[in-house]
Amino acid sequence: MIKSLSATAKRLFGSKVYNDIRANYLFRDLDSPYPLYPDTPFNMDWANFTPAVAQPVVEVKTAYIVSPTQRSGTNFLSHMLDKHPELEFPSGADLPDEQCLYTYSEHLKQYAYKTVSTWNKWVDGGESVLQEHARALMGAMGNGILQYFARFTKTGSTILFKTPDAGHLDNFFHLFPQCKVVILYRDGRDTIESFSKSWGGKGAFRKMCDRWSKRVDTITEFVNMAERAGYGDRVITTRYDHLNDNAREELPRILKFLNVDVDKYPWDELDEIPVLGSSSYKGEQGEVHWKPVEKDEKFKPTQKWLTWDKSKKDIFKKAAGDNLVKLGFAKNNDW
Repeated sequence: MIKSLSATAKRLFGSKVYNDIRANYLFRDLDSPYPLYPDTPFNMDWANFTPAVAQPVVEVKTAYIVSPTQRSGTNFLSHMLDKHPELEFPSGADLPDEQCLYTYSEHLKQYAYKTVSTWNKWVDGGESVLQEHARALMGAMGNGILQYFARFTKTGSTILFKTPDAGHLDNFFHLFPQCKVVILYRDGRDTIESFSKSWGGKGAFRKMCDRWSKRVDTITEFVNMAERAGYGDRVITTRYDHLNDNAREELPRILKFLNVDVDKYPWDELDEIPVLGSSSYKGEQGEVHWKPVEKDEKFKPTQKWLTWDKSKKDIFKKAAGDNLVKLGFAKNNDW
């Protein structure tokens, strides 16, 4: 139904106008999660991670790739890691490529809080008892989610997940305290340019810049929360340009973090990682697709933004320049 309406809208308005309307709709609310539903706030302190009381029935080894926004290279890294025999994405005809397992976690937090609030024995125990059991419920629900996906992977594998949006990442360890997180950064200018080339949306350029910067802030706070809770060893950061230019140096660092045997990686296949969803390799209709495409000498995933005029540069600098510098993609805002 949605695809049919989209196709009709394209015919009526033309691709350029339709893409601009679509992009403005996607970025209409900076605080909303991908793919954009309203938050559900409530009264409970979730500011710190606390190990759940309930223990997992069966421990599921997991690793989760997270990037600030779409167009950050999560497909590239996920296919790179999936080649290791001890790492595996849940596969099945109806399974998603981007799981978004924490994206709507605000609803689970509300469920946990409101549910324990109906149990008089716990209510009589006071706020500390309510919080203890609410956190335990969150951990149990997260474990159930992982158990579900474990059915689609080989026993003993470390399951890989990915979500190209950091919205509500602060809830991650409430759900998955045993999971390891790989944060993937890409130059925000290239991210925005890739999004614009992929799906249009000239009028949403400023909102895209704001969104990328806000998500970087979310990740920064998540990393700080993890450090305060003693979870710092469960988070690692990497960069798309490092993986693309120096994979044989950067990838072993990630594999060691995931506790898999580096020597088992098929290093002879590393250069065969295909391009997926690139803004440079579009389909016959001129649209982005996710069919594997072999890289050639024309593939240059970095410095796509060099064609920007002063207006675009100024918009990005105002919205996200400080975070670009903080992440090391620029020395200052004089570029």
